Amino acid sequence: MPYLSGAQRNLLAPAGADHPRDGETVPTSDQAPFYYSACWGWALTGEYESADNAYTAPTIYNSDEGAFVFDDERVPTALNADFFNTTDIIFPQTVPFHQVLADNLQAALDGDPAAQDACRVALMTITAQLNGHTVLPDNGSGVYTMFMKTSSWYGWDHWGLGIQNTDGVTTTYQQKVSGSQINPEPLQYNCGDMWDEDQPLETVLKIDGLLPAQVTMLNNVV
Repeated sequence: MPYLSGAQRNLLAPAGADHPRDGETVPTSDQAPFYYSACWGWALTGEYESADNAYTAPTIYNSDEGAFVFDDERVPTALNADFFNTTDIIFPQTVPFHQVLADNLQAALDGDPAAQDACRVALMTITAQLNGHTVLPDNGSGVYTMFMKTSSWYGWDHWGLGIQNTDGVTTTYQQKVSGSQINPEPLQYNCGDMWDEDQPLETVLKIDGLLPAQVTMLNNVV
């Protein structure tokens, strides 16, 4: 996986400096097509992606082609066998987390908080892996982190990336929201908070480096 230099990490997460909630704008991130990118597009790929693409957060979490079978209220009732029959073969690293979902889904649907937490972490892990990320164990390095804010164990509301200073302590968030030609939304770095602070659930994955497009964009900060 590509990595940022230590000097670049220190620019993105400066120790002993202010970390405003909304951070600072990454140069060139206000240009099309990047400014169209949703929060999940940035966190998962570093690029603009159509929500209909195969392994986007909206497809995996919300569509009938994704991880779940839904009832009329769009609440999960089962796992989507067609989805997992494909991902298990093409992405074998996702299989253990598919098993976590299978083992815990019914208890999660019955309201068990521990099972819901297990499903939430497993599905985010699968989503990260399907987009090319290597997810580390809980005791892995905290230099690079992926965050997801959500109101439910089976959904998502906001995604972002954490970058840690070389001091091993200071971490800031790099994040954005969907933009348009009329209202372009650039990428913000050195944010002191993950947005959507009012969401009750936060899932954090430790990841081994970033994707090339993410490193390229963050290296525009000088």
